Amino acid sequence: MLTINRFLAFLFLFIVAGLYSSFAFYYLNEQETKAQIITDEFHRILGEASYQIATELEGIDSINNFKSRFNRQVAQNNLIDAMIITKEHEVLLSTNPSIKRVPHNAHVHSNMDEKKVTQLLAHEVHQITFQVYEQNNPIYLSIYLYPNHYELKGYFSQTTNTYILYTFFPTILIAALLYWVFRSRLIRPLESLRKFAYYHDIVPQALKIKELEAIRSSMVQTFQRLEEETKALYSSSRKDALSGLPNRYQLNERLTWLIAESSRADAEFAFLFVDIDNFKNINDSLGHDVGDELLINVSEIMQSEVRGYDIIARFGGDEFVMVINKYQSHLELNHIIDRVLVKLSKTQLVRQQPINVTASIGVAFYPKDGDTTQTLLKNADIAMYEAKKRGKNQVHYFTEQLNQKIISEIAMEQELKRALANHEFEMYYQPKTCVKTGKVMGVESLIRWIHPKKGIISPKEFIPIAEQTGLIIPLGNWILQQAMQDQLEWQKQYGITLPVSVNVSAIQFGHDKFFSELHDLIYRLNFEPRHLDIEVTESVLMGDTEKHLTLLKKIRGIGISISLDDFGTGYSSLAYLKTFPINTLKIDKSFLDDYRSNSGSVFIDTMVRMAENLNISVVAEGVESQEQLDYLSSIQCQCYQGYYCSKPIPKKEFIQLVHKLNV
Repeated sequence: MLTINRFLAFLFLFIVAGLYSSFAFYYLNEQETKAQIITDEFHRILGEASYQIATELEGIDSINNFKSRFNRQVAQNNLIDAMIITKEHEVLLSTNPSIKRVPHNAHVHSNMDEKKVTQLLAHEVHQITFQVYEQNNPIYLSIYLYPNHYELKGYFSQTTNTYILYTFFPTILIAALLYWVFRSRLIRPLESLRKFAYYHDIVPQALKIKELEAIRSSMVQTFQRLEEETKALYSSSRKDALSGLPNRYQLNERLTWLIAESSRADAEFAFLFVDIDNFKNINDSLGHDVGDELLINVSEIMQSEVRGYDIIARFGGDEFVMVINKYQSHLELNHIIDRVLVKLSKTQLVRQQPINVTASIGVAFYPKDGDTTQTLLKNADIAMYEAKKRGKNQVHYFTEQLNQKIISEIAMEQELKRALANHEFEMYYQPKTCVKTGKVMGVESLIRWIHPKKGIISPKEFIPIAEQTGLIIPLGNWILQQAMQDQLEWQKQYGITLPVSVNVSAIQFGHDKFFSELHDLIYRLNFEPRHLDIEVTESVLMGDTEKHLTLLKKIRGIGISISLDDFGTGYSSLAYLKTFPINTLKIDKSFLDDYRSNSGSVFIDTMVRMAENLNISVVAEGVESQEQLDYLSSIQCQCYQGYYCSKPIPKKEFIQLVHKLNV
């Protein structure tokens, strides 16, 4: 960023540079003019000498008659060192006896052009050639003029010294004086104002420039008022505006003190991270005003259950922190936490509306689970999320086993990123087989991770991590692309056209760019959409119903079929089959395992009949025996998957299997 000091320095440099540029222009012009005058004088001397010789010379033998004139000419002009007369390569006359050869490079007086100073100092000899007659025979003579370069350089150096003396030094002196004036009257006062604005410690003295003094006076008054307001705001800045509880800043201060005290006393305390369950639903359904009043009630309940030396703070949103110390045993701590959970779970009346809330609490202990605020907060947060996973409305204590689980998941995330970069994934394929004919009707693509050290890693291990970290998006895109490319390869090389099914995660399906990227991929690969089947689970249908219904219709609109995977294992509803554009229903393996029981067989038969009436295809998963296949045939199920036909296998083996079954 440009400072005033630098700006003024640049300004003065610019002014000085401009002045010097102007002076230099006139100086160079003057030097060139002088050089032109000297050059013209040399040419005049050469011209006059050649004219005298041409008109007065009686014969070559009488050339020495002109020596006295030449000597006089050289003596009278200190810029000339010598002159000679030559005939071809012979020196006929010379004012300097040491010159006995004709010079090779000489300046002809008719070709002097620009930059005369440079040429004048560069040329050692000036030449003119003329014609004389002896007995009517033309003879060409040349006169060479040798400049006195020492005198020439001194002549031009004198002008340069005069320029420097009367132009350079005065300009520098004036610029320095102006800079000092600006610095003492403008820069230093402004610097004092800047320091005062930054540190507020030393009030600058009154300034001599009226405008700057007005700024100084205004700043003094402003900072005095801000100091008074800062003191008033200090206490409020450490409290939560809604609940009146300490906020995270005061929490950090008190925890720093408590950690120091506990370290000296070798004492333990419990760090509780409290999160209200499903609080977002209350805000969304009843409004934020109701949610705010509920948070006030929650803070009052927790305050009523802690002792004076405990700490309670609102961490943000619906999250609270409780720090409990000086308890006799973990049993006493449990009693305190249980009282909080019980009181919170009681019906609360907010704006004449009864509301029931619960809370999930994670607990970490100092110093066993962490000896800093950040570590305790992280570990208590991990424990709180574990409490939510286990059903909410409960407490969970941080354990090293849980910590190792988190570390393992982080390591898995890093390895997943590396695996994506290093192309460690491979597609396996499991056939969808016709129950009656035994021929392959389609294929499901299944990803496998070929780890360089651990070997094949099951999707059950890495897909949940990919979903938690967002890596499922690039991984899912790769699966779609690879499955389509393999299907196109089978068509081109083997003449096999089989619809390929791809499992799409709920997170991937809910991504804003899922459809556009899918559409672009189909267009880029020139893939026939009717040969692609998207398999989704009921979790996709349950979340954001309107958005996902629209998306499914768009997918069906371009010709891609939709399969509902693992039907019956979740919150299965006939409304799904009625509302959503489902093409295929996949019966989960757990139902087929129970086909021998009356209830199991009735359930499977009902799903097959229902799908048939809705014009939906059925695929039974997990077929492992001939008896299961016979049962499916008896209820007229169309298609199955399972180890009885084939487990998921690499694409090369899959092609061999298709050739074998579809002969």
